[in-house]
Amino acid sequence: MKSWRHALEEKALSFIAFLMRQLPRNAALRFGEILGSLLYLISVRTAVTRENLTHAYPEFSSKQIEKIARNCYRHFGALLAEFARLPLLHPDNVADLVEFEGFEVLDGALKKGRGGIVVSGHLGNWELMGASVAIAGYPVSYVVTSQQNPRVEVLMDRLRESTGVQIIKRKDAIKGVLRALKSNQLVAILSDQDTHEAGVFVPFFGRPASTPRGAAMFCLRTGADLIFAESYRRGKDRLKVVCELIPRDDLPDDQDEAVQELTRRFTARLEEAVRRHPEQWFWMHRRWKTPPP
Repeated sequence: MKSWRHALEEKALSFIAFLMRQLPRNAALRFGEILGSLLYLISVRTAVTRENLTHAYPEFSSKQIEKIARNCYRHFGALLAEFARLPLLHPDNVADLVEFEGFEVLDGALKKGRGGIVVSGHLGNWELMGASVAIAGYPVSYVVTSQQNPRVEVLMDRLRESTGVQIIKRKDAIKGVLRALKSNQLVAILSDQDTHEAGVFVPFFGRPASTPRGAAMFCLRTGADLIFAESYRRGKDRLKVVCELIPRDDLPDDQDEAVQELTRRFTARLEEAVRRHPEQWFWMHRRWKTPPP
């Protein structure tokens, strides 16, 4: 029964992705926004979204919360369209879609020969951001989580790999990341989802949030630069990407405390970015599900 359902889900998503690639870009994004609006109307995880937004912005009225939530679903529908269209990207058109600030930060990391750890969150369009860097000629690897549907996972990985991005499964992250850094690659890690008791707790929107410790640990273990990457949509035509170095000065001598401090620094930077573009972050996730010990 499960294999039948998995096959049906993969076929449906493959068809939608194919359709998105046949439409002109603006039409595809509009179609994606409509799909996102439909998910909002049928209340797919809208209760979680409203709860998260209400905690994050206690000063906002219910009308303001609802506006952000509605626009959030529209944004992620458009993101789905752009994700489906990754195979259409090439060096001649990516510059028209992505405005990049901070290539010198990536260059500086690679010149040291130890690779770079690019940490980000589910903000803007992280898929298009990473793809644009790979198409620009940089060696990029993603650390990705396995999906419940293995057929859908293969589909997603193929879309990413079509732009030159290499895949590291989270279950193989230690060996995979160390190997990639040793090869002087940029390793992208999304670090803004609840990691249960295995995470390190740092403030995020005024509440302790269980946060992946991997980015900070790899940075301290290898000496690779830790780079925060922010992406956000500027209208329908352009994605703005900003990369900046996370400072490593004045870190505690204790390893665990240093991991927590580095994680706190990039999480604070992410919160600043989300506050500027709240409708472009993934509020549907139970970010604060795990309470601190």
